[in-house]
Amino acid sequence: GVAVADIWEAISQGRRVARTTVLTVIQRLEQRGWLRRRQARGATRYVATTDRGRTVGRVADAFIQEFFDGSATELVRSLLGTGRLKPAEVNRLRAMLDEADAKGGRS
Repeated sequence: GVAVADIWEAISQGRRVARTTVLTVIQRLEQRGWLRRRQARGATRYVATTDRGRTVGRVADAFIQEFFDGSATELVRSLLGTGRLKPAEVNRLRAMLDEADAKGGRS
């Protein structure tokens, strides 16, 4: 697990942020089930409740639901429209779609 002070220190290296702000965000993440609090030798430490891959999937799904009416196609259309996708990324997406199609749908 990680202490609030450690998280605050890591974030503070990139930008100014109050320690109380970090604590508030951590408490909200705990309330929403993203973090779990543990007591270890008198110190409070926080651990993620799911691994990174599962968390990224949950956040991506919520993002697509919120901003693209649940349509991954609209997300990709938006990315293509911004010109942010590099040719190599487009090729990788094609390969992923081909692989998913060969497996019968989902990858």
